Amino acid sequence: MFNLFKNSFLELKKTKTIVICGLLLAISLMLNTQALKIDGITIITFSFIANSIAGFLFGPAVSSILGGLTDVLTHLINPKGAYFFGFTFNAILGGIFYGSFLYRKMHGNKNLILRIIACKILISVIVNLTFGTYWYSMFSGKGFLVLLPARIYKELIVTPIHCIVMYVLLKAINKIYYQLNLDDNINTKN
Repeated sequence: MFNLFKNSFLELKKTKTIVICGLLLAISLMLNTQALKIDGITIITFSFIANSIAGFLFGPAVSSILGGLTDVLTHLINPKGAYFFGFTFNAILGGIFYGSFLYRKMHGNKNLILRIIACKILISVIVNLTFGTYWYSMFSGKGFLVLLPARIYKELIVTPIHCIVMYVLLKAINKIYYQLNLDDNINTKN
C-alpha cells in the first residue's frame, strides 16, 4: 500500500499528469453542476467520472487531491450554505478508493469488472451511506436512521449505473492512453 501511494505521488512530477488532472478537474466541476436532486438531496450525479479516471491513471494520491479540490472549488464557485469539511473528506476518501482499486490494474475484462464493483460497493457503504448519511444528518438536523432508508434505496439504484459507466469509460481511456503511448505502465491485455 505504501508503494501504491509513493508511485501515485511520483505521478505529480510529470507535466502530463498535471495537465490531464486540470482537464479532469474542469470536467468534474462541470459535472458537479449537472445533478438530479429531490428534496434538496443529490440523487444522481456523474462527477465521480473524473475522480475514477484520475484514480485509474494516476493512483490514490492524485485522485484524492483531485476529489478534495473539486469539492472545495465547487463550494467556492456555487456556494449552497456553509462550507462543511465532511463532504470534502468524502471526496478525498472516494479518491483513495478509486486509486487503490484501479491504479495500474487493467488485467482483463473480468478483473476490471470485479475491481470496479468492489470499489463502488465500498464507496457506497463506507463513504456515501455511513459518512455521507452522518454528514447529512448533522447538516439537516434529521436523524441518521431516518435518512438511511432513502439513501440505501438511492445507492441500490445508482451503484450499478456507476459501475457500467466506469467500465465503459475506463476501457476507452485505457485504449486511448495506450494508443497515444502516454504511459508504458498500463497493461492493455483485454
